[in-house]
Amino acid sequence: MGSVESWRRAALAAYVLAGAGLASGGYALATTQANVNAIAAAQKRLDDDEWSKHQAHAKTDSARSAAGEGVALDARPYPAAVDWSAVAGQVMPSVVMVAVIERAKGDGSRNRAWLVPGVQTNLATGLLTRYRAWRHEWAKADQEREWVTLGAGFLVGDGRTALTAAHVLADIEGVRVKLASGEWRSARVARIDQVRDVAALLIDGEPGQPVRVAPALPRQGQAVAAIGSPKGLDFSMSAGIVSRYGQVGGLIGAAGMLQIDAPIAGGNSGGVVVNGRGEAVGLVSHSAGPFTQAVPIGRALAVAGL
Repeated sequence: MGSVESWRRAALAAYVLAGAGLASGGYALATTQANVNAIAAAQKRLDDDEWSKHQAHAKTDSARSAAGEGVALDARPYPAAVDWSAVAGQVMPSVVMVAVIERAKGDGSRNRAWLVPGVQTNLATGLLTRYRAWRHEWAKADQEREWVTLGAGFLVGDGRTALTAAHVLADIEGVRVKLASGEWRSARVARIDQVRDVAALLIDGEPGQPVRVAPALPRQGQAVAAIGSPKGLDFSMSAGIVSRYGQVGGLIGAAGMLQIDAPIAGGNSGGVVVNGRGEAVGLVSHSAGPFTQAVPIGRALAVAGL
């Protein structure tokens, strides 16, 4: 009789545990799906907002606005033929490459997805994240992290500050820069403006040669060049023209951008855009199809307090 009673108790305990496990599993799956839906909804809101802003600006665009109406444009005579070799010699000493080391993933507890409205974090999601960390060997990946050149920058001010694109520094643990001489220097983020996509780095060691800054922006159709590290090819230069001025929608709001057709690729972000005199007129932000959107130099310098 005692053995039968023990068997019944064991069976009941197993039944309760199975039910609890089933409920927990269902809750974990439901929470995970809810999080996926919340992230997808947030992305759709961003896409819809960007499209709405694009449509709104398209209704007010004109040839005059594309030519830079309301922008302080350079009225100086422009050279008929630009000697880009001479320009490169002037500008390259002020150019830096920006390398970063990504932030350790750890157990995923610092996942920024929890900041998205509607995304839930609880015991179930925490356990699932830890499982993913084990399953994909995040600890091993953290140990094998290396410095990777993700963008470019250029020296301004007293030669100890370099400007680059803010998105180059997303989710990083450290940053350093390579000077034109090939020397690597440690750096730290002094200021960052995600809306403008501009960051200022303070570089260790002796100051370098700051870039010369144009007194005004180039006119539509004038020649410009961008310098960066496309596909890891450091200190690459590509030339084009100013194709237009216009408003480009960002994460927070629209911003006036300098659009050029100089070809760029991954690694150009944060690089300097110069005119035919070798003066800085912008900072490479991102590409939009065959065109490149650059932050006007005045707005970029403002982030550094210059």
